[in-house]
Amino acid sequence: MGFDSKINVTNQDIPLHTFRMGIDTAHEEIPFEYLSFDEAPALAQASYPHRHNFYEILYVTQGQGTHYIDFNAYPIEPNTFYFISPGQVHYWRTTVPIEGDILLFTDDFLMLAPTDFMVLHELSFFHTVEGNPTLQLNELERITVSKLYRTIASEFKTFDFRAASVLRAYLHILLVQIQRICEIQESKAGNRHLKNSQNLTRQFKQLITKQVISDLSVQDYASQLGVSVNHLNKTVKSATGYTPGQLIRQEVILEAKRLFQHTDLTATEVSYRLGFDDPSYFGRFFKREVGISPGKFRNDFLSVGF
Repeated sequence: MGFDSKINVTNQDIPLHTFRMGIDTAHEEIPFEYLSFDEAPALAQASYPHRHNFYEILYVTQGQGTHYIDFNAYPIEPNTFYFISPGQVHYWRTTVPIEGDILLFTDDFLMLAPTDFMVLHELSFFHTVEGNPTLQLNELERITVSKLYRTIASEFKTFDFRAASVLRAYLHILLVQIQRICEIQESKAGNRHLKNSQNLTRQFKQLITKQVISDLSVQDYASQLGVSVNHLNKTVKSATGYTPGQLIRQEVILEAKRLFQHTDLTATEVSYRLGFDDPSYFGRFFKREVGISPGKFRNDFLSVGF
């Protein structure tokens, strides 16, 4: 296995699945992993809430149950992709064991050249601006994707000369093929997107996800993205209906909800974890954004058992 789980037994943090680099096999020298669901069911089909520091593409061919991604529930269906971005919390509730394939990789693995990093910003299924992080395939799409998966699996298991470069190339092809399928399905559904606006907005969302506790301003993020505050405001508002400031607050609230639901941290501890100096102010901030207090939010979710 090229990834592992760090679990804090005191339940003071959300379990984090990370890559184990350079331990005993050539595969573990690169941040890329291919495996099937039945190869590591304890990790691949984890029933406990956890997150990753890498991207995950889950291709389900069989199985039944529910896949929870943050605070949304998605049915487990055959011939369906489930896409997990770094930082998201997810887990499974299965009634029939899952079969299928899993690809794990980091953004660094894609960066053969500086321009390659832009690939992640052009994909509508990671760091989603709108819609859900799933994709169901028809029969023709399934055949196309299955061929690519078989090729990747063969290359990964052989791991011959320059395998990392070949795997990177195949991963690029797979990501592009999935994006093409997404765009075809969106077109048939009558959804039209402004590509440049979506790309910049995804870059912005990726940054605030990674830096949620950094207390950065819209100006700080605009500087990192190389655009003006006015341009960032207009673009993000056009793509999402929200201002950048609102999305920053939403990301803070999302992380707070994750900690309240999946850890035993107190409201005071969560406030400090998120960079608030005054727990009372954090409580007011949470209630203003969510509509209920942190204590009520935790009690409501405990009673529902989501």
